[in-house]
Amino acid sequence: MPEKCLKRLRVFVTAILPILLLFSAASVKGSDQPDNISPFIQKCISRNVAQIRESSQLVFATNNDRSSFHVTIHLVEKNNGAWRLAFSGFTGSIGTKGFAPIGGKREGDGKSPSGIYPLRTAFGYYPSVATKMPYREATDEDYWVDDVDSENYNKWIRGKPSAASWERMKRDDDQYKYGLVIEYNTNPVVKGMGSAIFLHVWKDGQATAGCVAMAEERVLKILTWLDPAKKPLIIMGVEDELVARLAFPGEVKTTLDLGQRADDLVNIKEINPRIMVNIRYATEDNFTGKKLYDSNTCFLRWSTALKLNTVQGVLERMGLGLKVWDCYRPVAVQKVLWAVLPDERYVANPKTGSRHNRGSSVDVTLVDRHGNELLMPTAFDDFTPQAHRRYPDLRKEVIMNRTLLEDLMKKGRFIPLDEEWWHFDDEKWMEFEMIDVPFERLLKQNIDRLQLKK
Repeated sequence: MPEKCLKRLRVFVTAILPILLLFSAASVKGSDQPDNISPFIQKCISRNVAQIRESSQLVFATNNDRSSFHVTIHLVEKNNGAWRLAFSGFTGSIGTKGFAPIGGKREGDGKSPSGIYPLRTAFGYYPSVATKMPYREATDEDYWVDDVDSENYNKWIRGKPSAASWERMKRDDDQYKYGLVIEYNTNPVVKGMGSAIFLHVWKDGQATAGCVAMAEERVLKILTWLDPAKKPLIIMGVEDELVARLAFPGEVKTTLDLGQRADDLVNIKEINPRIMVNIRYATEDNFTGKKLYDSNTCFLRWSTALKLNTVQGVLERMGLGLKVWDCYRPVAVQKVLWAVLPDERYVANPKTGSRHNRGSSVDVTLVDRHGNELLMPTAFDDFTPQAHRRYPDLRKEVIMNRTLLEDLMKKGRFIPLDEEWWHFDDEKWMEFEMIDVPFERLLKQNIDRLQLKK
């Protein structure tokens, strides 16, 4: 090669080599940096925008095997609108029996709950630790109650409780030396759905009873990193289920439209289309053996429907939902029911009327995420003592399901009927008058109103 060409080649290589090295270093650096979040994390965040809302700090504790107690922990933070890993991932442990399905966690099952939960309170054995989070010192006088029959169930209390079971917040094995309360089943507290779910120091990598655990230095790193102003959340569960099931439901009505009154009747599907409707009196599958309604439609007072929607919203976050068996009932139908069963424990006398006649009562049960009914004491319209709300001789799972439904409906401002586990009255039922409007007319009015809105 001519000397002139060699000289030019040496000049070119000398000029381009630093640029090539720079790109090479950047490429290697990028592959090792913690700001490359996985496709799962990207998808989970994008599908759960409404639940994540204003949070800009997320702790992921996930795996791909429901029965495994091993998880990978990722800390993700949003800066300038972009989500990036704050630190490289590391290993953690969960309940000895792995993750419960979304909404499937139960007290004492050895499983960790699946879902998205706030992180609001740090705790530990010292008067203070290096964290921006609200902090509470755990002393010898601090306890967490896990007795499902206690009024303090799933609560941190000071002073030895009178409950049948509890655990000390200052343990001898130092697992609670540093930790965070995972706000699972705390608002509302539903008895039997699980308690005392924390992020804490592990014991030599062992499984927990349901908490998320990791090495002490990892817990300290999380405590230092978290900022309450960034509204941190923990997302925990099996990756496929989190992506498939946690997507937040679409917007539903929580307030009245202009011109609508609380005492107007509305189709519940207009409020929340995900509430299942199976009106039994619109079929022959009821205690009369006759079809009594013209339509499989649940009409309720607007204010009652909005309350029911609130309950549905809480259940959806548990992977559950409501199925409605009866809502508004014309007085003419009430007379038919009374003729078949004139017993005021189960059927209201049409002279005084049922609260169903006011459009302010519902007969409901619980369903899982596939629409399957959960086990309950009896079928609908069972007139035996077993259908009574306090009947005790039932399987534990049945009592827990019955209690879950009752607790959530009461928190939603409904009043349970003692003789029928499925029946609930709006707490303001007395404000509504009895009505005797056929379903055909209600359906027409509903269609006309929707057309006017257009």
